[in-house]
Amino acid sequence: MSAPNLTKLANALGTDKGDAVLYAHGYTKFYSFMFEEFRHEPFTMVEIGLQQGCLDPDALLTRKGEDIPSIKMWLEFFPRADVIGCDISDFSTIKMNRFRFERLDMGDPAALERLASLLPPVRIIVEDASHAAYHQQLALAKLFPIVQPGGFYIIEDLHTTHPITERLPSCSPTAAVVEKFTRTRQIEIPFLSGIERRNLETSIRKTFIHWNDKGGVDRWAMKMVAFEKY
Repeated sequence: MSAPNLTKLANALGTDKGDAVLYAHGYTKFYSFMFEEFRHEPFTMVEIGLQQGCLDPDALLTRKGEDIPSIKMWLEFFPRADVIGCDISDFSTIKMNRFRFERLDMGDPAALERLASLLPPVRIIVEDASHAAYHQQLALAKLFPIVQPGGFYIIEDLHTTHPITERLPSCSPTAAVVEKFTRTRQIEIPFLSGIERRNLETSIRKTFIHWNDKGGVDRWAMKMVAFEKY
């Protein structure tokens, strides 16, 4: 059986991780390369952020999720994987084989710790939620420990942010944190303890950065990062 074309699959299902829908980020070419080796293996993966967002942070709390195109893409691309989807909006009415929903507020450290305690070790985490730097960095610190050795933690859309950023603790843009880490192996996340920072720094084996000038930007920009676990 031939491997599915992940980009065509993304376009057909309506996720902008491909190259034809909405912002057309083109991430699927990267994912096809990274994940083909274990595509047919049984494992657990997590995606945070399940539907196109909205600019009103309060509206997200009452929004009812209607579709999960990227989850459908992962379920087809990984025929033996269990996929957990997380969002601050309610997607609990959506039922599919090998999928389950966990509601999550990424700004709540206790909620992230609870999620980590509920899940088995995971092969892939894709974080595509608010794009707020505080959320991105907090979730990385709390969830990276449950990634399996050789697995990946991915943060998408580093080039943009969300109005909710104004309500959150101040921190550097995640792209700047990533860029410094590639040079110094030091993670500058101000709200982490020294032990948390060292644990995170020493557990990252490799860093893969996806740059492009498509999908809502008019310049060459760091748009996505994948951290591989030791």
